[in-house]
Amino acid sequence: MSVTQYPEQLDDAHFIIRPNNSISWQGTRLFFIAAAIVTLAVAILFALKGAWMVLPFAGLEIITLGVCLYICACKNAECEVIHIGKDYVRVEKGRNKARQCVDFKRQWSRVSLIKPERKWYPSRLVIQSMGRNVEVGASLVEEDRISLAKALKQKLSQE
Repeated sequence: MSVTQYPEQLDDAHFIIRPNNSISWQGTRLFFIAAAIVTLAVAILFALKGAWMVLPFAGLEIITLGVCLYICACKNAECEVIHIGKDYVRVEKGRNKARQCVDFKRQWSRVSLIKPERKWYPSRLVIQSMGRNVEVGASLVEEDRISLAKALKQKLSQE
């Protein structure tokens, strides 16, 4: 996972949190096409030998692989943007556009790293203000989540 910080001015900062993308969308499509060609070639060979019932299962396998790859690609495109302005904190979550947008007043906002009840669960990084909260950095590993919490606390405490 990656966190990128863009300080604009003394009071402003952007934190962009996005998953580590090990393969691009074009690479995913090429992998799918190659896997589909190999699967169909093997299924056709079996069908020519008389085991024609392999074809529907090969088709089902290709469809299942395609759906799973699409879901993974969509999940990898999700990102979170935390904008800290002079008077506000804005958290936007989404893929191509902000699907969820939460605004807080900066002077009332605070960052909390909530420890889990069981030690093998990950902690939760939450931005809170006036009874509302939003979790950020859920896709981060524990060390990155802790460093993001420190950076957010430091930025919020600056006047």
